[in-house]
Amino acid sequence: MTEKRYCSQACADPMIGTSDVVDVWLLLEYRPTWRAKALAASDLAPPTKRWLEATVAALAQRGLKARPQFVRQPEIDRDDVRLLVAVDGAMWEFAGTGYDFLQGLDVASAVHGGTLGDLPGARRVSEPHYFVCTNGQRDLCCARFGLPVYTGLRQTVAERAWQVTHLGGHRFAPNVLVLPAGLLYGRINPDELADFVAAVETDGVAFAHLRGRSRYPKHVQAAEALAGREGLRLLHVDGDEAAAVVTFAGAGEQISVAVAQGEPQAVLTSCGDTAPSEVVAYRRI
Repeated sequence: MTEKRYCSQACADPMIGTSDVVDVWLLLEYRPTWRAKALAASDLAPPTKRWLEATVAALAQRGLKARPQFVRQPEIDRDDVRLLVAVDGAMWEFAGTGYDFLQGLDVASAVHGGTLGDLPGARRVSEPHYFVCTNGQRDLCCARFGLPVYTGLRQTVAERAWQVTHLGGHRFAPNVLVLPAGLLYGRINPDELADFVAAVETDGVAFAHLRGRSRYPKHVQAAEALAGREGLRLLHVDGDEAAAVVTFAGAGEQISVAVAQGEPQAVLTSCGDTAPSEVVAYRRI
């Protein structure tokens, strides 16, 4: 019998600059089984699916890329359903019995106007929340390596840990999204959780596991990761995704990082792949 080969064990390519670019995270609680294409294949009622689609489309019309995801906490039996919306380093939670409450939330207009906190039932969420990809029907690595990390986080941060559908980058599993900071991490093993959580909980960045800050373009994500400094503010970017000099402000000084795409590498990007695919990683120049 051929031993199963997991993509996250087969690949060791760099992670920096690999987060999908997301301006607005829409995290909707959905407890039933997640299929490979979780949102499209869900049993949500048509009005709820239309609300999600309309919200994503309305945000796109305003130049914002939204990413809807399902989240769940299987250990918790509650009557209400949660929606978490994160944008620009801030997050709000909404709740209702069933999904009908969504129809009263014009999230796109509120994001555009900076008034999410004024929507009915809005609760500001300040503490870090951890969203671990466990969508095993999308890729085996997500469940095999994500579930132990989720269990460990539940023991550490309790209800601030969630399971989430596919975040992208199976080969970096376990993948963990931290909101409201909007930082995506990968390759976090259970025995590294204590140090990882300690860094995040002090408003820091766990650079050893950082894939990227999702609201930045990928070359800017890579530059921030290579700078390796906390509390940086983006000033300007000279160049494009192929090669750029990215300048940040931090602690009374300016820090410039030059990055470029390296040569393509052949990697197994998913457990379901039958052959490697070419990927490009960023490097400092």
